[in-house]
Amino acid sequence: MWGGGGKSSENFKTTIPSKNYDRPKQLENVESFKYLGSILTNDGRCICEIKCRFAMAKSAFNKKRALFTSTLDLELRKKLVKFYIWSRALYGAETWTLRAVDQKHL
Repeated sequence: MWGGGGKSSENFKTTIPSKNYDRPKQLENVESFKYLGSILTNDGRCICEIKCRFAMAKSAFNKKRALFTSTLDLELRKKLVKFYIWSRALYGAETWTLRAVDQKHL
């Protein structure tokens, strides 16, 4: 379940009523899923989301490598990195639950 401290190996199923009351729907808890572009896990940790975001930022940098390593003014290149790369890496960071170990990765 959400907010729990340890991992549970049990699969919980929840029944929710549907408009068709004679056949309620079954929901199943999963390890993780993607919702609105963010990876949510059942233990509430964000290490997968952090790794995914940094991989997306690295990919964005590699796509524009020629621009970031060109002879443009250094201040302009810094601004481009800030707006193009860091915005991808830190999107949704205000919702991350960080532990001391996770902060070291940042």
